[in-house]
Amino acid sequence: MADGKRISQGTCWESHGSQGFTLLELIIVVAVMGLLSAIAIPAFSSFYGKCCVEAVAAEITGMIMEGKQNFLEGRDSAIIFDPDKGKISLHSWKGEDDQWNTADDRLVRSFRFADKGGGLSFGYGNYGPIDGYGVTADGITFQNNRLVCNPELTGNAGTVYLRSSSGAAIAITVNSTDLGYKVRSWEGRKWVRR
Repeated sequence: MADGKRISQGTCWESHGSQGFTLLELIIVVAVMGLLSAIAIPAFSSFYGKCCVEAVAAEITGMIMEGKQNFLEGRDSAIIFDPDKGKISLHSWKGEDDQWNTADDRLVRSFRFADKGGGLSFGYGNYGPIDGYGVTADGITFQNNRLVCNPELTGNAGTVYLRSSSGAAIAITVNSTDLGYKVRSWEGRKWVRR
């Protein structure tokens, strides 16, 4: 005893009171976290899918620009869309056999949807094609699923539709006279030019 006062030898629980959470408090916290997750996960998924489909569209338009550069240098080019493999590739020479997408092509670059995330695929889904444009089962209206370009800056016109599993969709339409292109995105009820 110091100064006539007795020092408590008890535990922290005794000297400071209860410091834990009650079962009710834990249930409320878990419920709030579940509610926030239910709201945030679909929003994030939609945003992520939109970002993925936009990144792929930017890569395809980059290939079109690179193809135009090849034309200015006097070389044929082709962008090949492979719906079975979910692959897009840029070729700058069709080889000795004079056929595109064969072993002797000069491959410039390629990528697969599977490597880009977002559950990407070709097609327009339930949205349907752009009004007045051709209908296709695989979402690619270019003849033989390839955009072929030659040194005169002409090629075959067409549209490629891209979509994510979350519902985002983009269409890239290329004309045949100067290989100019238009990018449209699905905005709820219609295709809107960007």
